[in-house]
Amino acid sequence: MLVTQPIVQVLSLYSTFLYGMNYLLLASFPALFATKYGESPGIVGLNYLSLGAGLFLGAQVCAPLQDTVYAALKRRHVSDGGPGRPEFRVPMMVPGAVLVPAGILLYAWTAEAPTHWLGPNVGAAVFGFGSIVGFQCIQGYVVDAYPRHAASAVAAVTVLRSLAGFGFPLFAPSLYERLGYGRGGSVLAGLAIVVGWPAPFLLWKYGAALRARSKMA
Repeated sequence: MLVTQPIVQVLSLYSTFLYGMNYLLLASFPALFATKYGESPGIVGLNYLSLGAGLFLGAQVCAPLQDTVYAALKRRHVSDGGPGRPEFRVPMMVPGAVLVPAGILLYAWTAEAPTHWLGPNVGAAVFGFGSIVGFQCIQGYVVDAYPRHAASAVAAVTVLRSLAGFGFPLFAPSLYERLGYGRGGSVLAGLAIVVGWPAPFLLWKYGAALRARSKMA
């Protein structure tokens, strides 16, 4: 499906970036907070709570809101009481796609200054919030788009993002060493915009047509 299904390809690309960025941030915490902020190893570990808090809050907020938006769009666009469309999962991807680069930039430039240690933690939390919103919408769309092959579609998305979880932390030290936290983070935020912002609009406009052409959807 990763080779033959454009929907899976688009969502895999975005999911891969989000997953890799989560691990890149985790890998950058020790050097940032120990070196720039002079924190002990035990205190450095507490900073991971910020990313976890963002992920937790994002999951709690997105799940009910996504269902609410889905139900509202179904009432508006499906008059015969039939099933909703996978594209009804797409609108909630938009705030997530905005928060991801915003969180990356906030983390990067507050670390570059450096400001108070709270600055990078707020950035990490904002990124975590946005990334889990993206993950939940991607998961919901894939399952709805391929009801008979949901497990295979989710597995296809998971393959690439797992590789990113392995690969992104490997280049994080070199990225920040050469460009600094500010410019390095700006590059990553730019990638988040290039990958993440077109995805919701492309799926909303062309998702139904792509599904109609697929024998698996």
